Amino acid sequence: MTSSRLDSPTRTTDGPRTLGQRPPARYEEYLDGLFTYCLSVLCDHDTATAVLGDVLAIAERHHGRCPSDEGGRRAWLYALARWACLRSLGEQRRRRQGAHTGRPAVAAPAPPRVSPQLAERRRLELAALAWPEAAGTTPEQREALELAVRHGLGHRELAVVLSLDPLAARELLSSAACEVERTRAALAVVETGDCPTVAGLTGDHQVLLSAALRAELVRHVDDCPRCRKAAERAGAGGPWPGAAGAAARS
Repeated sequence: MTSSRLDSPTRTTDGPRTLGQRPPARYEEYLDGLFTYCLSVLCDHDTATAVLGDVLAIAERHHGRCPSDEGGRRAWLYALARWACLRSLGEQRRRRQGAHTGRPAVAAPAPPRVSPQLAERRRLELAALAWPEAAGTTPEQREALELAVRHGLGHRELAVVLSLDPLAARELLSSAACEVERTRAALAVVETGDCPTVAGLTGDHQVLLSAALRAELVRHVDDCPRCRKAAERAGAGGPWPGAAGAAARS
């Protein structure tokens, strides 16, 4: 782990409900994690369930290629899931483009009707996947955090899933962790600091952290000695993590 303070966000536990048939037992321990990952990428329960079904079917057809060690097997399955999710997103994008160009568009199947109770549960599951402290990360950093922190992949597994070399995967995760720590420390300033500039940025302390507000807040803490000290106090005496980011930008 790149940072002892980089806590894991919530992970859904209900998992896929309608895969059609029981998956092979060899994949059972990975199902909840793979479903949560697909849901975090696709943001739709039915699509995530369908994609996970595709992943398991592909994995079964190519079982001979599955690594025998635990880490390699998990990385292989997540790499399949990532590929399948990106393929699904590409198909959705092509359908939308077809609708705008006047070409006959392939209609997506209508989603099945669900009860209000199930719809609310699904909404809460999606909300639980939100990670406001990652507001300052790039999409690549966000994905690395998702896989490493929520799903527990090491940097070598991460490298396999993201098609990176291990050093690049480690550096990507390290930079992502730094951005999360900068955001956490800056948010602590909102709660513990007494800077009028911060008050002007956030109004009351009920902060809905957008990427733009996060950038303004972190930039201010970078530049304001009072707020830097407040951030360091909130971090149990550790240095303001903005220092590393500022050095990298110079």
